[in-house]
Amino acid sequence: MRVTLSVIKADVGSIGGHTRPSERMLHVIREEMKAACSKSKGLLIDGLITFTGDDIALIMSHMHGVGAPVVHRFAWECFLTATEVARKQGLYGAGQDLLVDAPSGNIRGAGPAVAEIEFERDPQSKDRPAEAFLVFAADKCSPGAYNYPLYAAFCDPMHNGGLLLNPKMHRGFTFTIIDMDAKDKDRIIRLDVPERIWDVATLLQNPDRFAVEAIHSRYKPDEQIVAVSATRLHNIAGRYTGKDDPVAIVRTQGIFPAPEEIVEPFLLGHFVAGDARGSHVMPIMPVPINTPVTGPFCLPIVSCLAFSMDAEGRFAEECVDMFGGPVWDQTRLKVQAKADEWRRQGFIGPTMASHTELAYTGIVETLEALEREFITRE
Repeated sequence: MRVTLSVIKADVGSIGGHTRPSERMLHVIREEMKAACSKSKGLLIDGLITFTGDDIALIMSHMHGVGAPVVHRFAWECFLTATEVARKQGLYGAGQDLLVDAPSGNIRGAGPAVAEIEFERDPQSKDRPAEAFLVFAADKCSPGAYNYPLYAAFCDPMHNGGLLLNPKMHRGFTFTIIDMDAKDKDRIIRLDVPERIWDVATLLQNPDRFAVEAIHSRYKPDEQIVAVSATRLHNIAGRYTGKDDPVAIVRTQGIFPAPEEIVEPFLLGHFVAGDARGSHVMPIMPVPINTPVTGPFCLPIVSCLAFSMDAEGRFAEECVDMFGGPVWDQTRLKVQAKADEWRRQGFIGPTMASHTELAYTGIVETLEALEREFITRE
């Protein structure tokens, strides 16, 4: 049977600033999810609601395909319901990521982050008798946040020994990279690795413009491994509206990398654009699921859940919090130390986001006013 995984995430209100959604907001969406998964409604096979920082994520399995209007409309209605709760509770940023009044069908490009993969769920499959996958959700960062870890896991055997040890992965992968500066239509390029890893590296070096959107197997080209919500909110709204806070789905095991090979690059605490007011560059911290943003700087954070799926497309009764264990405590301390030292430099130079990113903030008006005061000296 053909099963679609859809992860749709949005910030529609949070307590006391950009911290976390309220329990009431989560409750009303969980009730909607429960109804959608019921036999009487039959919209979804299974679903789970989580939050990372101030973002609510809907993790869903269904049989409607990628970009299905019925599923996207359901997610939009869930966010509208939670927005109404946020408004009644007086929460900050109610409905912040809902950038259009009424999207028609697919809500990709309407504000929420969307990642989807469709695949054949076949317990008799020689290559994929079991289906395992990871769901990443990031907050306070740009959509290029997954560029480094995905490059490390799929292109570099120093990070992923499976590239050498697994003959089926040794065949390589196809990266789909999107140019996020293209506003009217998607502009993408597909590059095969390892043959073109330097070309991939050249593009991913600029995470403000280019991001991994998808990765496919070359051993089985019809098998998509990775989906990332690579969209820019300021391109949609034409103004600064908050960071893009991407989600990603990564299928694992068998002919794909193992979970431990996918999460290993996050030990670095790599630098991403984001942080307070979305205008700084800071290291990203791996955190347990359902973690609020309570520390200094609005440090960029990322969560990761591991799932299994039965033959009918239902999730196993439990999922595993990949960043929740004590093995990540040292990384969190290291990231906080990096952030403390980095922010000592304040606003000077590379600690703040590039002027491309700052172009959507109030600093532009100040620069334009100062430009009129400059004089040319003889």
